[in-house]
Amino acid sequence: MVVWRFDSELRDPFSKVAMSGYFSRERSARNAINPDTSTPNHSDNSDRLIRRRGPGLPESLLWFVGAWGVHFLGLLFTAGLLIAVLLSSGMPWNPLELGEFLETQQLTLLAGEQFWFVLLALTAAWLRLGGNLSAKLGSRPLAGEHVFLLTCLIVPLATVCSVFHASLMQGWALLLERVPELAWLDSAQAMEVMQSLGQSQPTWALLLVFAVAPALGEELIFRGVIGRGLVARWGMIPGILLTSVLFAAAHVHPVHALAVLPMGIVLHYVYYTTKSFWAPLYLHFGNNAFAVLMSGPLSAHGGDGEITFSALLTVLLSLVVFLAFLWQTRVRYVLEDGEEWSDGGLTLELPTEVPLHRSYSCLSWHLSLGGLVPLVGFLIAYSAHL
Repeated sequence: MVVWRFDSELRDPFSKVAMSGYFSRERSARNAINPDTSTPNHSDNSDRLIRRRGPGLPESLLWFVGAWGVHFLGLLFTAGLLIAVLLSSGMPWNPLELGEFLETQQLTLLAGEQFWFVLLALTAAWLRLGGNLSAKLGSRPLAGEHVFLLTCLIVPLATVCSVFHASLMQGWALLLERVPELAWLDSAQAMEVMQSLGQSQPTWALLLVFAVAPALGEELIFRGVIGRGLVARWGMIPGILLTSVLFAAAHVHPVHALAVLPMGIVLHYVYYTTKSFWAPLYLHFGNNAFAVLMSGPLSAHGGDGEITFSALLTVLLSLVVFLAFLWQTRVRYVLEDGEEWSDGGLTLELPTEVPLHRSYSCLSWHLSLGGLVPLVGFLIAYSAHL
């Protein structure tokens, strides 16, 4: 059984320029702001509209390279600060000793790198989209129904990506036997760094560095800016795929990149079904936090890490079920006359000129409980295997 729920009237503030040309149906209230009408500034308005949609593919590639440049410069800057503090304490200049000191400060270096990445990502996104990121990204509160479904997605999604990663690593080991020159890429394997730190560093610090900061920074860049532009220009499916490929490539190591490609697609999927930036942010954080916990506090109870074929099928079924539930309960915006409003998938902004009501369907309690059966079955099977 599906029950429609309507929220109160929503009016997210943003410029009329960003609204131009977004509406899928002709209405008199919208024609007043449509840039297709003959006005002297039609060309300027169109140019501004296209730019407000976000970057195209060439600019998206520059954002991709820039993100990595920020990571590198943030790491260098943090290392420079640590060295400066050490030298100011009276330690003589000794490159060997300084290198050994930096090796002991790996978590601090990563924390500094992530700090600068998030700070500059926020600044760059604000400048590129013209301010008011809350409206531009669709930072609207999540419905309780969607929080429940997103929470149920964390373990299945993280498990599927983990199994995919483990399978790819077997092939990678065979490739290294034939092409040993590729072994240098293993130094960029973030999973190994997290696992090594998980045995010696406090969990709260690991969560900040590997879960909170990456989720915020990467979602701003890939879903908030790059994905916004590519979906607007290439369409929903090609735009999501291109964004997800860039998101995967940002993880450098070929195995890690391929393993997180499905996660990138799911993150964009939940963004557009819930129409809230908090959805991919929450799911991304949950996935990374789960990995941190499995490499740290829960690693002693993790057994041999293998998953049986039946357990894998169960967790895949759970993933599909909750993704289907998200589609069934996807958010829609309805006009006063009952028609569904759509911007054609260009952005997640809402007009200020046209009154809208948010609506979404609610799952019945027996469907919600039924959806939990595969997930609970997987958790029981996995626990028994430990």
